[in-house]
Amino acid sequence: MTQAQNVLAGVQARLLAGMETRGLADELGATSTAAWLADSGRVDPATAKRQVTVARSLQTLPGMAAALQRGEISAAHAEAIVAAISALQRACPEADLGAAEQQLVDVALAGTPAAVRETGRDLVLSHTPEREPVAEDPELNRLDYGTGRDGRGKLRADLDKLTFEKLRSVLEPLAAPRPGPDAEPDPRSASQRRVDALADIVDAQLSGRGGGVGRAQVTLVAEANDLAGKATFVDEAGRVKDTRWPFHLSWTGSVSRQVAQMLACDCEVTVVVVDGHRVPLDVGRSERLVTPAIRKALIVRDGGCAVPGCGRPPHWTDAHHIRHWAEGGHTTLDNMVLLCRAHHRMIHRGTWQVFLGEDGHPWFIPPKTLDPDRKPMPAHNRRRRPAAA
Repeated sequence: MTQAQNVLAGVQARLLAGMETRGLADELGATSTAAWLADSGRVDPATAKRQVTVARSLQTLPGMAAALQRGEISAAHAEAIVAAISALQRACPEADLGAAEQQLVDVALAGTPAAVRETGRDLVLSHTPEREPVAEDPELNRLDYGTGRDGRGKLRADLDKLTFEKLRSVLEPLAAPRPGPDAEPDPRSASQRRVDALADIVDAQLSGRGGGVGRAQVTLVAEANDLAGKATFVDEAGRVKDTRWPFHLSWTGSVSRQVAQMLACDCEVTVVVVDGHRVPLDVGRSERLVTPAIRKALIVRDGGCAVPGCGRPPHWTDAHHIRHWAEGGHTTLDNMVLLCRAHHRMIHRGTWQVFLGEDGHPWFIPPKTLDPDRKPMPAHNRRRRPAAA
């Protein structure tokens, strides 16, 4: 039955491709093939647009088209493959799209559409390891709420992967199904359970019990050589050597090396470091996390975020390794600096650089866009201040 449905989806895609080639939508009085498909009442506009996008890709993605025609993959698989190839082409126009298509089809043959989407994200990260993905940009975050006409509260959020990972890590344990007193199944839907979990968190915060709610476990799995930046994922021809991207969060999947290195510095995240065979080398943060004594010394020395012009208070900061621990850096006072989360991310992007000066304090080298000469700048609390009048 499933194969027959897949074959039917392939037939529909070829018919839509034919309509596109002949321009039949115009003859039928529709503005586009997608509009005609939606106006027919069979599918909603978003689904119609995705189906037409797949139809247009049949010629350029022959491997996907053949698998769909044979009924080996579903329409959802095909949509995921097309979306992944489009994202890779935008991110890296010189990438070998044929090899990428074959990798995605292989995943589709053995896995779910979600696995195809995850592999697509891995391919983009593999080809552009130094570029920050849109999914990780916290400057795009939004959280809006208000009251609807019926008086009910409305929430709408758009979150970066790390924030979303933390949110899910808190909500999921509290939103697990709870059997009734006679072991009957939980009657609540998954959506209702998540709302109840959010209410539990709010209640705990209001009652002063917010610290331990949810027992959140945020875990990053990273390979040691990759974390140190010593591994190469793409060969000289632009082909991915291994589709498995080495940095993964439990709930939201792949993240860039920059985010992985930032989390390995001093964050409320368990970092599991593994070797090339995925055997754990280190679990936890005992060898990387600053001790209370070192953190107190950092607070005395830096006062807060040390980036010039910032100075956010110490409780808003992470302790950053100037020389990363994976590259042999030690968790000592002379290899650490306090950075707020925004500037911690900025340092890992490489736009600014930090080093410890001869005076024993951190100094910062700005990017050329701010200072063509890249003259070192003292830490925020070491800047010269005008004398009092």
